[in-house]
Amino acid sequence: MPKQNLSSSGQTGPLSVGNVVSASLRIYRDHFKPYFGLAFVAYLWLLVPIYGWAKFSAISALISRLAFGEVREKPETVSDARREVNPRMWSFFWAGILTFLIYIGVYVAGTIAMAILAVGAAAIFGQNYVIVGAFVVVAVIAFLIIYIRLLSRLLIVELPLAMEDNLNASSAISRSWQLTKGSVGRIQWIVFVGFLVSLPITIVVQILTVIVQLVLTPLLGAETGLFYLVYYLLILPLSFGSGALVTPFWQAMKAIIYYDIRSRKEGFGLKMRDR
Repeated sequence: MPKQNLSSSGQTGPLSVGNVVSASLRIYRDHFKPYFGLAFVAYLWLLVPIYGWAKFSAISALISRLAFGEVREKPETVSDARREVNPRMWSFFWAGILTFLIYIGVYVAGTIAMAILAVGAAAIFGQNYVIVGAFVVVAVIAFLIIYIRLLSRLLIVELPLAMEDNLNASSAISRSWQLTKGSVGRIQWIVFVGFLVSLPITIVVQILTVIVQLVLTPLLGAETGLFYLVYYLLILPLSFGSGALVTPFWQAMKAIIYYDIRSRKEGFGLKMRDR
């Protein structure tokens, strides 16, 4: 794959979906060893409650910062980037918590709204199940559209925290919301193609999980303490390894989306924006 110079391509419009995904793969390929190593360590930190989760958030953001430096052709060493990211570790953690709460809140509100619509439609149309069903289908589709748009607006929350000064968790969320305005449709397509690229790894992991379960069940018996112990001892490294494989790709993709949006909206002969 030919190397594409994104930072000096002279492109005034947004990068195409293919450009974003292929550039993410190229950056990951060129830096596979350090990025995968960082991602695997991040997944190991998930075993430690709270502090380890904050470390996972910070290391994920560190990978994005490294990828962003590659896109701008101003690469950083891991140690230099870590010095910038580590002091903001708890901001990454709280940004993740706030984002998660937003997702949950919207999901709960949407579920309640759909239930109210379904009950209302049933009360109005009575036994006309076709019309009631149509109302429910339309409500579900509308909710999915809104929810996917929300996911797109908050996709790059960690990038402003990793790259810009004087931001906290809540202002990083606002910054992501501001930057992604007008780019939601393209981000959705990028995420969809990224999902397709990652899908083979997910399928392989699911197949291996089923194989492990089928092998262990006759040997140890189903739903015994020993079965679950051996099962999770085998599955956990597999899950962590597969997660570490795909995480750098997604973090690089977020970095390119962030770079592309900022270069078009704010220009990139600019110094990093202080807020």
